[in-house]
Order: sequence, then C-alpha cells, then structure tokens
Amino acid sequence: MSRLTGTLVVIFLILPFCGCSREDKADNGASGVAFHKGYVASKNSEWSSAIIHFTKAIELDPTYINAYNHRGFGFSKQEQYLEAIADFNKSIELAPKYADAYYNRGIAYAKQQKLNEAIADFTKTIELDPRHADAYINRGDSYKALDKNMEAEADFAKAKELRK
Repeated sequence: MSRLTGTLVVIFLILPFCGCSREDKADNGASGVAFHKGYVASKNSEWSSAIIHFTKAIELDPTYINAYNHRGFGFSKQEQYLEAIADFNKSIELAPKYADAYYNRGIAYAKQQKLNEAIADFTKTIELDPRHADAYINRGDSYKALDKNMEAEADFAKAKELRK
C-alpha cells in the first residue's frame, strides 16, 4: 500500500468520528441555493425572508444541519425562542458534536432566563470547542445572574485569556 493510499484510508476511517459533518460541507444543489438565499437575507437582517429560505432548504434536504442552525438563529432574532430551540435541537440530533448549535441554543435559553439550561449548553460548547471565548463570556453572564460570582469571574478571565 502506498503512503498516499494509507493516508487516505486513515482519513476516511477517522473522518466520521472527528465531528466533521454536514454543516461543514458546501451544497450546490437546490437546497444549497435556498440556503445561500437565506444566508444573504440574514446578513441583511431580513429575518423573515431568511427563515423562509432556510425552511425551503430543509424541505429539500431534511438533513441540512446548517439550515436548521441558521433558521434557529433567525427565529432567535425574532424572539421566537421555542422555534429556535427546536431547530437547534434538530441540529444537535443530526450532529451531536456541532458546538455552534449548543452555543446558539444556550443563547436562546439565556434570553428566556433559563439560566441553568444555558449554562449546560455553554459548558457543552466549551467541551467541544475549548477556545470558544463567547461561550465563556455567556456562561459567565449566566453565572453572574445566578450570583455565582466566582464561577463568573473565572469564565470572564478565561475569555480574556483566549482573546489575547
């Protein structure tokens, strides 16, 4: 077996376990076109339009993880937190190692003052992506709101260290 072939075999054996999943892949089909339209709308803060396009992408491909995550973000921007959490849950169901879905769900929980749930999601985000400074900041804010000042200060310090 050549060195290149051996390397490719190792990559394909490891790839399914590394947390790489559909959210990392481009889609040039009809679902990808709908997703791109939603993405452009979201960049212009046109949340209703973005949600419509992300919904179309999901209808065309019910396993489109990033479409669920982005639609959930759109719902959050419209303060439709139950719908947002449902989409983040679906993203997590399809890709359990997708740190951004946990982070976004944590934000939605925090906006509803469900701080223990938010802390759990920010903690999971940090577990999956230890350099996610925003997760430390938001977990710190949640701890502070619960008067857990030592934990909050530790998270703020870690976020500051990561941002150096």
